[in-house]
Amino acid sequence: MDADTRLRILSQELKDVRKGLGLHQVSLPTVAGPVLRELAGVTQAEPPGAVRDKLVALVRGLVGLLPEGRRDLARAVFGVDNPANETYTGRLAAHGRVVDRDLRTVQRRADEVVYLLAELACARPTREVARAADGVPWHTKRLQVRLVLRGDDVEVFETRRIVSHEPDLLDVRHSLSVGPSGQAGGPVDLAALGIDEISGGEVRALEQVSADRVAFTLRPPRTLGPGDEHDFFFRVRARAIAPFYCCTPEFDCERFDLNVRFESHRLPTRVWRIDGEFSKEAADPTPNRPSSRVDDTGEARAEFADLRPARSYGIGWAF
Repeated sequence: MDADTRLRILSQELKDVRKGLGLHQVSLPTVAGPVLRELAGVTQAEPPGAVRDKLVALVRGLVGLLPEGRRDLARAVFGVDNPANETYTGRLAAHGRVVDRDLRTVQRRADEVVYLLAELACARPTREVARAADGVPWHTKRLQVRLVLRGDDVEVFETRRIVSHEPDLLDVRHSLSVGPSGQAGGPVDLAALGIDEISGGEVRALEQVSADRVAFTLRPPRTLGPGDEHDFFFRVRARAIAPFYCCTPEFDCERFDLNVRFESHRLPTRVWRIDGEFSKEAADPTPNRPSSRVDDTGEARAEFADLRPARSYGIGWAF
């Protein structure tokens, strides 16, 4: 169907969903139309409970993409927060009392909100709508990592551009694997690990989440809204890391560029590319993988696009 027809159909489907108790109506899985179900990622074999969860997540995510001045009305329209089990008209009347507007005015604005929500859903790529529906707070648009090996000392320079998916995003939870080499062994020493913010915000709440993984919060200088982009640049100093470096994203990552610089007097005998492997397999040097070249300056490079969450991408080496 053409874009105008799809927009018109989706607008009507959203109006059907807002009736009665809105997202909390018993018949939601059957009331939702085909375009709405498609955007929510509903499959034919899914039970009603799973269908309901996906539809609620989609509408909540889309509401979060609206301008701030429209969000409260949108939440009332679809009954996102409806502890009193108000019907559609009751919810609009309650909202009207809060904003000091009569019911007719609120009804007109409610129709505008429905249209804007449908327009948002149709205008954005399906993948972006799915991110909003899944409750993903942000994703990485571009990640650039420069890893420098100097004897037992390692420096990692990371520049990460994120895109917010939600209103008022303040804290960006981040984690790093800094697995020690076989000689070092043992868990990560937080006291010896240096994480320095260089630009774009500050590092907070450093904690160890496993023997070789640390987590921390990156806080930008201002809150981010849906679609806002922001760059973080920070440095990590560690000692005796394992002979590989990977990005294993929790959320989508559009692009990852990795540069590993070796010392001129200690070049690896073999370098390989790790491309979309499970994290437990990434550390294993035995699989037959594509080789990477070390140039005359002692650097190996790799580029990756459309990284999948929970898969590892990077470079491994052996001396």
